[in-house]
Amino acid sequence: MKVEQRKLSEIKPYEKNPRHNDAAVDAVAASIREFGFKVPIIVDPDGVIVAGHTRWKAAQKLGLEKVPVIVAADLTAAQIRAFRIADNQLCSLASWNYELLPIELAELQGMDYDLGLLGFDQDELARLLDPGVKDGLCDPDELPQPPDEATTRPGDLWLLGEHRLLCGDAGKVEDVDRLLEGAKVHLINTDPPYGVRVEPRSNNAIVAGNSSFPKELPRMHHQAFDVARQGPKRATTKKLRAKDRPLENDFLKPEEFQRLLYAWFGNMARVLQPGKSFFIWGGYANLGNYPPVLEACGLYFSQGIVWDKQHPVLTRKDFMGCFELAFYGWREGAAHRFFGPPNALDLWQVKKVNPASMIHLTEKPVALALRAMQYASLQGENVLDLFGGSGSTLIAAEQTGRRAYLMEIDALYCDVIVERWQKFTGRKATRKSTKLKEAKA
Repeated sequence: MKVEQRKLSEIKPYEKNPRHNDAAVDAVAASIREFGFKVPIIVDPDGVIVAGHTRWKAAQKLGLEKVPVIVAADLTAAQIRAFRIADNQLCSLASWNYELLPIELAELQGMDYDLGLLGFDQDELARLLDPGVKDGLCDPDELPQPPDEATTRPGDLWLLGEHRLLCGDAGKVEDVDRLLEGAKVHLINTDPPYGVRVEPRSNNAIVAGNSSFPKELPRMHHQAFDVARQGPKRATTKKLRAKDRPLENDFLKPEEFQRLLYAWFGNMARVLQPGKSFFIWGGYANLGNYPPVLEACGLYFSQGIVWDKQHPVLTRKDFMGCFELAFYGWREGAAHRFFGPPNALDLWQVKKVNPASMIHLTEKPVALALRAMQYASLQGENVLDLFGGSGSTLIAAEQTGRRAYLMEIDALYCDVIVERWQKFTGRKATRKSTKLKEAKA
């Protein structure tokens, strides 16, 4: 069988070709560009295509002058007509092994290969690479109590399987670079301070002076009224718990908070791949200060996702609070990808964690991070959370086959994150190059 190079202008399409192939031309052209023209076009003695119409169109698109051809001189006219049909139909009889195919795709992805060159559309890849949600050894929302004294020290880097956690500052370039160590970021899911003075409401916090509720006029808040009516509160525990302290960077003047937003969002934009998505959590108070900073940093704000917490919260406002927002968008510079269903809503109804059992003041259920990852990333990709908090992003990444890169400034909550992961997976976390004792419960 002889393969010869022939001018594209000398090859003619079969006018009665029954196969529709225009939709495949771009994918085949990309394949030829990547791998070369490895499969010749088959023509009859008159130069009319027998098999390879899509490759011929792709060659035209690529501007090729010559292509490899095989002349089917040994076939009769009837055989040539039959082969045109059989060549296409026989291919459709084969099917994929859906146990082995995802493994091959995941390994290619791990080699940083562009899976878009394989002919699958993005929705197909998302389905093939998504292993679903894996169970752990305990409830994904279960959290350990923080230790009395932190095991973690500022600057400590934890390795949790394929995940990483740094006790550092989200606003510092050097901390983010150390956390990532060159890894690409395919998704950001993070919950920074909202700048709304979130205060602890526990008796411990009131007694310690960490809550302003007793200082308010009786009619401004239910706890202030309760204090005025019943007298001073008594501490519930002998020692202050992590959640009895105000949030870091949440009690700032507007101009200082704005400066931090530029540092935080600028760091995110610097490392997020073009076209990749972000979910940055906030509240209605952030509708004014988030969008201009996002735009200035090159992060396109597409829309707000409303989280219906299904659990009203008493506030100092006229209306009880029952929602928070995820500011959703992507880094500019490339087209973004969405892997969610076509009927995905911008209202997420997920019950919040019971306040009585919360370890972190702004603890989020894992289901929120799961949804963000399933809608905007693929298995094996990297998810960045610069405000690790209680570690919900980490657990969601563990459940869905993503790699999580977490930053948390509070050493006590770093201990919580590590212990939470260890309990969920049954595995041990380590410091980089140094074994780390399991965090005290």
